[in-house]
Amino acid sequence: MTNNLTLLYVEDDETVRENFTEIFRDYFKNVITAENGKIAYELYEKNSIDVAILDISLPLMSGLNLASKIRETDKNIELIILSAYSDREKLLHAVNLQLFTYLVKPIGHKELDKVLQELINKLNPNEPIGLLGGYTLYKTTEVLSFQDKHIKITKNEIKVITLLCDNATRYLKPCEIYELLFNKIGSGECNNIVQLISRLKKKFIKLGFSKDFFIQSNYGLGYKIILS
Repeated sequence: MTNNLTLLYVEDDETVRENFTEIFRDYFKNVITAENGKIAYELYEKNSIDVAILDISLPLMSGLNLASKIRETDKNIELIILSAYSDREKLLHAVNLQLFTYLVKPIGHKELDKVLQELINKLNPNEPIGLLGGYTLYKTTEVLSFQDKHIKITKNEIKVITLLCDNATRYLKPCEIYELLFNKIGSGECNNIVQLISRLKKKFIKLGFSKDFFIQSNYGLGYKIILS
């Protein structure tokens, strides 16, 4: 087992449920399954669940309603919704659920593996996180290294890298990074994040460890960490 995490997986199609359960057992120590939303919520109440992967269309209680009901009392559980492409409109109403991500079916193995590895990295901070270019982040000790060589960076720089790793499936805008780091709304301060990441990139280019920088920028979307 790769960790001590418990997954609740809810899917009404028996064949699909059995096939994915076998896959999920390679990632989670405990996998609990359910065929409808009602049973799933009862299992959630009786067990300590770290991650819930929910099909959006479930009998008795939809995946979104189930996620909403869970989120009312649990702000820490990680939620992933599985949906059909046609369900995109429904997912627009899921912003407040703070989903880790959603996956559109059919789901490719590489896509699923990438999401699950990112999720496990977030929930297991003691595990080293591999970044593009051969860098490694150790979250609990706040250490960034390259081939076992400790790289000296500022506390705010390590906080930004860690935050991006915790949200590795999406882009974060500068103001969002500022608000998540300092728990307050920023205005002019948001540009400080832009400058910080720009200085960090120049620092790594100067160090010359690797030509690949692990923070990707996209105009209009923000910044995203690239894992190895």
